[in-house]
Amino acid sequence: MSLSNLARLLGRSAAIGCLSGVAKLPFVTDLFLSAKLRRLVGIAALPDLKYGGIYSQSAYSPWKGDAAFRYVLSAVRSHTLVDEYRCHELWQLCGQIGTLDQGDVLEVGVWRGGTGCLLARRCLDGNLAGTVFLCDTFTGVAKAGGRDSAYVGGEHADTSAAMVLELVRRMGLHNVEVMQGIFPDATAHRIADRRFRFCHIDVDVYESASQTFDWVWPRLVQGGIVVFDDYGFYSCGGVTRLVDRMIGEPDRLVVYNVNGHALVIKRG
Repeated sequence: MSLSNLARLLGRSAAIGCLSGVAKLPFVTDLFLSAKLRRLVGIAALPDLKYGGIYSQSAYSPWKGDAAFRYVLSAVRSHTLVDEYRCHELWQLCGQIGTLDQGDVLEVGVWRGGTGCLLARRCLDGNLAGTVFLCDTFTGVAKAGGRDSAYVGGEHADTSAAMVLELVRRMGLHNVEVMQGIFPDATAHRIADRRFRFCHIDVDVYESASQTFDWVWPRLVQGGIVVFDDYGFYSCGGVTRLVDRMIGEPDRLVVYNVNGHALVIKRG
């Protein structure tokens, strides 16, 4: 059984939430451990990607003691499906790009704006010049295809640009620009002359992630960082395949973080 069929069997939103290797919502972890779901995942296993339980001996949890982060997380919590581990990594990474050449921040795959506004707040707190561009169709996942394991297109459509702009307003962010439309096809021309220090790609599927990366990479400054969300998730096999194919390229360093992120850092 393919994961796309499994998604239809379980119900698209339930399957995509439950099949995330690192759950996007805390309560999904318990669901994932159910024997029935484990059997279904075994049936639908991806032959070229290996999965198993990850039980780290590291218990250090800096996100628990970071008061500034926790304050911002509480403001965006209802506007993101990304857990606190990955949110804190975005927060920490964005806080370290001030030493790079001037450049903006790009997020593609915004949903309701939670991680995008978290990045924007971090930039303001660090006195980082530049704009945080938040790009999304706001009509659901685009460009799902045969390389993807669960998504069929149209998922995560329960959002709007207005919802993101309202969060921007509530958080007092003046460094955000929201762009609606398929990226890069419909909106990238508006920022084609920009340079970027940081890019967060959270689009869930191979083709969209690939085209976004190919667009931003030549515009990324030396030392700039691209973060792929959903790396290693059952539901996002296409993203895992895409990143794995980059390993060994001389112009980049690829890092797998078992929290569900892959980092690609631009070498000199």
